[in-house]
Amino acid sequence: MELKDPESIAKEIQKAILEGLGKAIGEKVAEHALRPRNAGVLEDPDGEATLSGICEDTIRIQLKLAQDRIIDIAFMTNGCAATIACSSMATELAKGATVGEALSIDGKKVIEALGGLPIEHTHCADLAANTLKKAVRDALQTRNEPWKKLYRSRGA
Repeated sequence: MELKDPESIAKEIQKAILEGLGKAIGEKVAEHALRPRNAGVLEDPDGEATLSGICEDTIRIQLKLAQDRIIDIAFMTNGCAATIACSSMATELAKGATVGEALSIDGKKVIEALGGLPIEHTHCADLAANTLKKAVRDALQTRNEPWKKLYRSRGA
């Protein structure tokens, strides 16, 4: 019997989890759930929004604008694998996009970009897209009323 080192055992376990999750919710969804893009927090964002869904998952999206283009974006969530994947994909679609392009991202576009989503998780895509839109609108409002950003940065 050959003993395996802990690192190779961990890699085998990760591979099995990814394959199992991929079969359950789709490979691209599983990839974004296990290796989310843009997860984190931005320092001094231009816009941010937090929304909760019918499943009680919550997503927070923060973004930075340069002129009318999203130059940086981040999300945090307490949600399930589908919510993580949808948040990851929504932020990927928005990164580098114009404000208008970002506002046109809806749940259907997120689902299409993920290559599909189980019907019981389509609300996760809507939640991610709606949170993104609210963050973009917040950035536009903050641009027009910059004093509001002072209150946000102080936690008021």
